[in-house]
Amino acid sequence: MYYIERNPITDAMFLEGSVPEPAPSEPAWVSGTAYPIIGTEVTRANIHRVFRSAVEIPAGTVVVPEQDPTRWTDMRPTLRHRPFGPHLRADGMLFYKHQPVQSTTEDISYRLRQRYANAVAIFGAKGAHWRVRVYKFDGGPLAVEHTGRIKSAARGFWDYRFGQRTTTDRVLVHGLPIFPAAVVHVTIEGTGTQLRAVSQIEVGKLRYIPGVDLEGPESGVEFGLVRAPRVLTSRKADENGSTSVLIYGATCDMSGTAALSSKNEDSALYQLLRLVGKGVAFTPTLLPGYRQSLLFGILKSAPMSRDNARTSSFRFEIEGLPTTSPN
Repeated sequence: MYYIERNPITDAMFLEGSVPEPAPSEPAWVSGTAYPIIGTEVTRANIHRVFRSAVEIPAGTVVVPEQDPTRWTDMRPTLRHRPFGPHLRADGMLFYKHQPVQSTTEDISYRLRQRYANAVAIFGAKGAHWRVRVYKFDGGPLAVEHTGRIKSAARGFWDYRFGQRTTTDRVLVHGLPIFPAAVVHVTIEGTGTQLRAVSQIEVGKLRYIPGVDLEGPESGVEFGLVRAPRVLTSRKADENGSTSVLIYGATCDMSGTAALSSKNEDSALYQLLRLVGKGVAFTPTLLPGYRQSLLFGILKSAPMSRDNARTSSFRFEIEGLPTTSPN
């Protein structure tokens, strides 16, 4: 079982050429300004949150929105920070919501200063191509570049007009060269007014649970791996007796069993304890043919058992977080 240990998300990480903060569509909150229209949204860039007014805000108000919950509702992270959830809300709660960054006018670009990052995972990609470039330092030479198509190419007019072309909405790029002051440039590219979108970006160090590639066939994720696509819905009973169903995201859960040498059991338990309850990019293997098994989710449980004197195993349950819109 492999996962990405994400590097810390800091203001200094975002370099020129990234999605701006605040974005043009995110007006900053101004102390003392009147906001007479209920539902007005403002941005607090210092905490990377967008707030919506719940009441009329009179002129002369100087209390910041995050300290005024009766008049302001914490809605979502700023556009720049959306692909790096879960996010910490103003009330201190850790929160995740599927809110992709989208554009029909320009490519989506993130230039990130990353210390010793060797892997990038992209989820919810829409557009023509994804691209990952690594530079030795800001303004330095290009060290490596990886790119790929998001939708498979048409092989003829019939395929273009009527064919079912494969879409790759997620990708794991690993084995990147590491540098102490590296810049990782992630772009989602398109042409003309084509929709570009990305839901989640994970940049950091690719780790594995001890035993994955040790001890030969007795280590690693065993056969019987289960991937369970599902849709996220919310139901509400209306006064007239009808039921409204809100469909707000799609994801995939994953469960299975991983075997490892008993001598690595303590190390594996230590890693599993650090992973439980966090949003993490997981993949069961790096072998070809398992791209759709890459998921961003929460490790719900991983009970460990000592099977015999030489081997142990744990049964993992990963709840996928929504990174895809049902369509």
